[in-house]
Amino acid sequence: MSDEVVTNRAVTYANNTTPATITSSKLDLKTCYKNNELVIEVHAAALNPIDFITHQLCNSYIFGNYPKTYSRDYSGVIVKVGKNVDKCWKVGDKVNGVYGHIYGKRGSLSHFLILDPAKNVAITHMVEVPKGENDPYDDFVYAAAWPLTFGTAYSVLHNYKKKWSPDSKVLVIGASTSVSYAFVHIAKNYFNIGTVAGICSKNSIERNKKLGYDYLVPYDEGTIVDNVKALRKSKLESEKFDFIFDSVGNHDFFSVMNRFLKPKADDSFYVTIVGNEKANYENISWKSFISLGSISAALNPFKSFNWRFASPTPSNNFIEVGNEMIKNGTYKPPIDSVYEFEKFQDAIDRIKSNKAKGKVVIKMK
Repeated sequence: MSDEVVTNRAVTYANNTTPATITSSKLDLKTCYKNNELVIEVHAAALNPIDFITHQLCNSYIFGNYPKTYSRDYSGVIVKVGKNVDKCWKVGDKVNGVYGHIYGKRGSLSHFLILDPAKNVAITHMVEVPKGENDPYDDFVYAAAWPLTFGTAYSVLHNYKKKWSPDSKVLVIGASTSVSYAFVHIAKNYFNIGTVAGICSKNSIERNKKLGYDYLVPYDEGTIVDNVKALRKSKLESEKFDFIFDSVGNHDFFSVMNRFLKPKADDSFYVTIVGNEKANYENISWKSFISLGSISAALNPFKSFNWRFASPTPSNNFIEVGNEMIKNGTYKPPIDSVYEFEKFQDAIDRIKSNKAKGKVVIKMK
């Protein structure tokens, strides 16, 4: 047996009837990678709702019963590099990124991750996060916490609206989510958007004010539509929004969209990353994402506004933007909690609780 055979522990599942569990396999670090691949020893991985959404939707008749590995975000150290890999990647480099997969045998909630950096382009050398004196988290935790959520937010802002300016006005439904946290920082500090309003619980308003939102209204006091209507009248001189971004699942504005969103001719958009209904993470079904309402919104040629269901596939250049903003102090990945690898189920439960304020990260080492 090779003296470089290691035990690769990972969180996997077979289908939606099997729980996520820790499984182990032997990995020979001399032979496990191809000439165009590198091997990363993972130090930290972040969970995202898509992890257990795909788990619950995994029908064995459609997707098979092979082991499928959790997670996409990662940070770690390169331990092996194939001879055809770009010379910018070297053994010992600290890296982070997004490993893109749906039902992959490889995933980031694994002690070793093998990937082709020419295909999995969302990889970068780690940058140090400016930290306070009593900051409890290390650079690997921060590095694993931001790529997918930051990339999703950046893609939403970058891919749809042609031009942003200090006169642009944006409404965020779900101001407290991790994607919205990245969204408001990118909107204000990178695209220089003048006005970003948010909708959140009344208990989260003070917290979210510090993130950069210009205005916030509650969803649990009065109605969302009435509260945003009052905001427009009192603070925005009744001007409509150029863009409405939904990160939680909502359809309250659909019947009155022309009162809040500028006309299609003005390059306005309503973009969601979760569909038209708030997901119940304890009981996910395909209807949550492929409802008649969503299909109608996507295909109806007569709708009066631009509606898009954004894919959680970040644009290639988001990672450079993220590094730039982290280095200049205009974005710091939000951390809700950190769990040891063996406590992965507690981490999953934390996300499902809908109480997490920031990313839930699992430390592998």
